[in-house]
Amino acid sequence: MERIVDCPICYDQDSCFEDFQEKFKSYMCFNCGFMSSSNYTKDSVNKIENTSKLVEDLKYFDEERKLYWYPSVVNMGKLGIIYPEGSIENWGWRFASVVSVDEHEKESYPILDKEGKFYTEKLDVKNAMEFGQYEFLQACQSMGIVGNNLQETKPLAES
Repeated sequence: MERIVDCPICYDQDSCFEDFQEKFKSYMCFNCGFMSSSNYTKDSVNKIENTSKLVEDLKYFDEERKLYWYPSVVNMGKLGIIYPEGSIENWGWRFASVVSVDEHEKESYPILDKEGKFYTEKLDVKNAMEFGQYEFLQACQSMGIVGNNLQETKPLAES
């Protein structure tokens, strides 16, 4: 079961969802791009393994739910990847699509443990599309994983 909840990061009231499973809750805000789960408590999470320093630096503890929230990294295989990039003071979302490897550069992309074999596709990080901190939904729409049925929301005015 899913319901709309207030986001503890951006305070959005229309784009943050709580999903209930039998023994598990997950959270996703399509405005700021932060996510959490009922497993991300102080007792069970010290650090998310294999994540970037920026993701770890941006984590937020939700006092109401007693959970950590992290910026999402969305890897959809052949559709590409959405990830946060920048510094803690100045960051945004990037969407890198998958592109074909040109024949003349294929030797730069060897497949490990498969001598003479090369990848034919790569993430185009060099030409990744850039989005602001509160444009996660637009990044998802560019990737093609979210339609236009979610309202686009604006960040709260800064004081």
